[in-house]
Amino acid sequence: MATDLSGEIIRKSQERPTNLTVWQWGLTLGQATGTTINLATKSIKRMSRPSDDGISFYEYIAYQGMRDYQSQLGPVGIQNLVRSTAKTCKQFAKRHGLPFSTINLPDGTVAHRLGALNCRRSVVFFHGGGYMAPALGQHINFAFGFNPSAHSDLAVYVLQYSLVTETANPYPCQLQQAAALLNHLLRTESISPLSTILLGDSAGGHLLLGLALHLRNPHPQVPPVKVDGRFAGAALISPWTTLYDEPEHSSSDYTALDILEPSALNRWAKSFLAGAPPDPWNAPLTADASWWQDLPIDNILVIYGRDEYLANDGKQIAETLQAHHEKDCESEKVYRAWLDSIPKDI
Repeated sequence: MATDLSGEIIRKSQERPTNLTVWQWGLTLGQATGTTINLATKSIKRMSRPSDDGISFYEYIAYQGMRDYQSQLGPVGIQNLVRSTAKTCKQFAKRHGLPFSTINLPDGTVAHRLGALNCRRSVVFFHGGGYMAPALGQHINFAFGFNPSAHSDLAVYVLQYSLVTETANPYPCQLQQAAALLNHLLRTESISPLSTILLGDSAGGHLLLGLALHLRNPHPQVPPVKVDGRFAGAALISPWTTLYDEPEHSSSDYTALDILEPSALNRWAKSFLAGAPPDPWNAPLTADASWWQDLPIDNILVIYGRDEYLANDGKQIAETLQAHHEKDCESEKVYRAWLDSIPKDI
């Protein structure tokens, strides 16, 4: 179990730290209903005034709806309205005929395995959602390269990290849980780093970057992780790296082309950091160049969209890795093809 700098034991919380009361449920459903009505009004205006922004009506509804709900609902409301990571993983496994099991560690860390115990290849997945939302089915689908049935020899481990609210589960809670899971997989389940990919999306990409730096330069409040050899690779999908400042963006039209609401992203970052000062694990772009040169990871893939709000975050971390990591950082390969390239006979 992790301790803080004074030796105090750090207790891990459940994924959703707060359950709504009946009164709070009423308020939350009222907010959600109001947001839905407002979205319907915007949709009618969109239909009557065609736009040349390049997105379809369906995309407009999806993107605008995500942004509206992010701006109107707080983390606790979203966490109670959205299906939990556990239920999402279990339903995904059932739908695709995959073995499913839950890993419960002594310190409270929880993860879910989709795939058989002794698969030849593994993906350790850290999902996105601003550190405040559970994993979605689309996240799990991506971890399997969009085709779960084609990877019968692959096991995906999904960390069910504790979700952030304004008062619960701040940094470095999630990094502690990520390190605990990795230690369990390497020591207890004896997975081979050489046949394992570490995958992080958005906030999960931020978590993965902190974990990668932790492997050789341990965070003082997080148990060290001993890696014998090197991981086959790491994939960072639209990584969120600038939590202390508003991300720079390369396109003035990102608001119409992305699902992220900047004001909500800033609130989530403040809740996650909870006043913690910048350090290399929560602000990876501030890490010394030498920290990137010694990562026990072979290939690193960075993917981001040209017009997305976090495009510059992805660009900056890709440039950092290309400059300092001993292997070139690939930023244009397709994840599924790269996943298929991992040796199956390890």
